[in-house]
Amino acid sequence: MARSLEALQRIGLKLFLDDDAALDPRTLVPVFHRWIQTRALDLQLIDVADYTHVHEGPSVVLVAHEGNLVLDLSDGRMGLQYYRKQTVEGPLSSRLASLCRLVVSTAIRLEADPVLKDRARFRGDELEFVSNDRLAAPNDEETFGAMSAALGPLAQRLYPDVPVSLSRNPDPRERLIVHVKAPQRVPLATLGECLIDS
Repeated sequence: MARSLEALQRIGLKLFLDDDAALDPRTLVPVFHRWIQTRALDLQLIDVADYTHVHEGPSVVLVAHEGNLVLDLSDGRMGLQYYRKQTVEGPLSSRLASLCRLVVSTAIRLEADPVLKDRARFRGDELEFVSNDRLAAPNDEETFGAMSAALGPLAQRLYPDVPVSLSRNPDPRERLIVHVKAPQRVPLATLGECLIDS
């Protein structure tokens, strides 16, 4: 029997920085504080936490009521990650699209921030979708197949007419992380345009 992931709510998405991006994580602390003051995002922003002392983990966290935006250094790869904490209505495929739209638009905002002076450059050809719920989404082939099916329409929308690969770490002790990879570089702005009205 095929697994249903419609109850899965605790999900995240990581968008990677370019390998040659020279972003010092500490520079995001005042940027995130300014975003709180100016209500820059369509989230209830609460606080900023600096974990730059943590090796290969969350570095700078922008805490919101709905979820946390994190400059993440897991596995030695820097990226912007958002973890949703609150329940959202609708089918999983639309929740995944909404999550993607939020992360991509936030990354575009970071790229354009004058304080960062072009040091935040994101790749549009790689995404990682993370389940933070091992009970609802164990890291096995059946769940990977169900998550891949839910991600299919979004992947087609982001990368039309391109063969996209989806993979996971097969270690069942790890969380289910679905890695989406396009075969060629894609500008972040192109992803943003693909997500309009999604």
